[in-house]
Amino acid sequence: MRRRTPDTNTWLDSPDPVLALAQGDLAFYEKTRDSARRWYRLSELGALATSSSTVVAAGLGAPAWLTALIAGGALFFTGFRQVFAHGPRYVLAAQSREVLRRAINRYQLLPESDRDEGARQELLAAVERVGDEELRQWVEQRHQTSVGRSEPSGSPAPLT
Repeated sequence: MRRRTPDTNTWLDSPDPVLALAQGDLAFYEKTRDSARRWYRLSELGALATSSSTVVAAGLGAPAWLTALIAGGALFFTGFRQVFAHGPRYVLAAQSREVLRRAINRYQLLPESDRDEGARQELLAAVERVGDEELRQWVEQRHQTSVGRSEPSGSPAPLT
């Protein structure tokens, strides 16, 4: 069964399209952050459980096939962590979400009469900076992973 792809242009029909765009991006980063956090915790706990169980199984004199099976699980979780990098993705999505949340809050704290073109442009610039920074860090992470390192560096661009 395929998931339906949501219409990504619904923000255009909103009374305040820039705010709707920012809120849509915020919802995306919240969902991505939550998913990456769950996968990160699962893979870390799996790696910890299988790694420690391998030592215990060997120490208790478990059959070689059982120890090898548990060690294979540890190896799987290690590879899973490196390939999917849920930890760095979790951090990146959380940073992006926080920058957007603050920009949206600043915009919404303005009286509606002060939400002029300049305020909208500032909010749109924040949305674009977050997207640009996420793309930059994603590319950097992909490059580092291909070179053999797995941790991204940097943080979202501060709002000015």
